[in-house]
Amino acid sequence: MTPERTCIACRGRAPQSELLRLVRRGDLVVDGTSPRLPGRGGYVHHGCLDLAGKRQSIRRNFGSGAVLDPSVGAPGGSSGDGGLR
Repeated sequence: MTPERTCIACRGRAPQSELLRLVRRGDLVVDGTSPRLPGRGGYVHHGCLDLAGKRQSIRRNFGSGAVLDPSVGAPGGSSGDGGLR
């Protein structure tokens, strides 16, 4: 059975393989999918990165000092959906 996870932005459920795993490393939230990084993690749909920024889902899930790494979602980055700050 494929594990399901909940997107921190839209709260929709999906198979883990369809979601991007984010991990807090210091104050930055980075792509923790490959290699699988240890630490506080959360999952987001590739198309929900902008929504996560608008709804403050990143800070809610990872703490008030957390900032999404600009390379997450940047062209040539992990998701190709446009970066957030």
